[in-house]
Amino acid sequence: MPAINLVQTTVLVIFTVNALLLLALIVLKEVHRRRMTSRALRRTAYIALIGSHLADPESAEPIDSRVAQDPAFLDALIDVRNTLTGTDIATLSGIIDASGVTEHQASLLRKRFPRGRRQQAAMVLAELGDESSAQALIEHLDDHEAEVRIQCARGLGRMGWTPAIDAIVSRLGQETPWVRSRFADTLVGFGSKATWPLVAYIKVNHPFEIGGPVAAIRALATIGDDTAVRPLIGVLQQADDPEIQIATVEALGSLRGPLAVPVLHELSRSRDWRLRAKAATALGQIGLPASLPVLANGLRDLNWWVRRNSARALTLIPGGIDMLYKALDDHDRFARDAAAEALVDIGELAAVRQRLDAGEPTDRDQALIGHMEGPEELAS
Repeated sequence: MPAINLVQTTVLVIFTVNALLLLALIVLKEVHRRRMTSRALRRTAYIALIGSHLADPESAEPIDSRVAQDPAFLDALIDVRNTLTGTDIATLSGIIDASGVTEHQASLLRKRFPRGRRQQAAMVLAELGDESSAQALIEHLDDHEAEVRIQCARGLGRMGWTPAIDAIVSRLGQETPWVRSRFADTLVGFGSKATWPLVAYIKVNHPFEIGGPVAAIRALATIGDDTAVRPLIGVLQQADDPEIQIATVEALGSLRGPLAVPVLHELSRSRDWRLRAKAATALGQIGLPASLPVLANGLRDLNWWVRRNSARALTLIPGGIDMLYKALDDHDRFARDAAAEALVDIGELAAVRQRLDAGEPTDRDQALIGHMEGPEELAS
């Protein structure tokens, strides 16, 4: 009997505890819902207040400095900031200064704890992108928290604060791959203003490290400033590391600089098949007819990627398609296959079928269809 009572008591206790936990969860959800509702209402009111200041600063209701600590006010500022352009951004900057938002968020950022608030402060400053926070963001580019470093760089880029370019570039080699890629994204946002700091960093550091220079080279490719072509050619001629060489070849192709063609022709004879393949792609992007013989030779390369890239590059250059059709009669089987694949990829096979159906095939059509489907297709 005592054992039965013990079991019943245990079950009752477990049931009671579960019921209390469920009740607590319901209460917490309701409290959270009310907080979010209240925050949304305050945010709406703040947006209206900020809007009145933007429309007529003289007659608008003053903004109490205590709102700088209200998350709803921060939400409103960020939402408004993301919709503004031109002189309105300068007006909003005055509101940010007057409300003390920058000072409050910077003070949170300078504390070591709590971690979540520090990250939130960095994110707020980044989203607002106000120059009054530039010094605080610069100070924390080397923060011990990766997310804080990312947000600080993003904020400096968002405000277009060019003195930050050198500071961000100098950290590329010290960062983890994820942070480095985000820093590179920020530098791309500066556009051509970041070109020469990136070039200088690459030229100095490529003999000693890989990750930073590769990220910088890829950033230059994305920026698209063709003044970087000549220094990148110099880097390509000096670099020993294949990763740096590959990134540089890719960048030269993206920048489409004709000056790079001779050095890319040389690379088409490299012992490293990766460099030969990348050089073929870059030559296709640049698109000079002078590269046609080099790419035609690439169709006979021992490596499949080199053959494939050479064939695709030929489709991009005037006269290249003629060379692909000519390659269908090449003695090298692999050259024939690469040429046929490239022709199919650009829709030549479909066009051939249309001409066959119309009873108007050409000699070139017969060569392609014969390679792809055999003589029986022609006979039909």
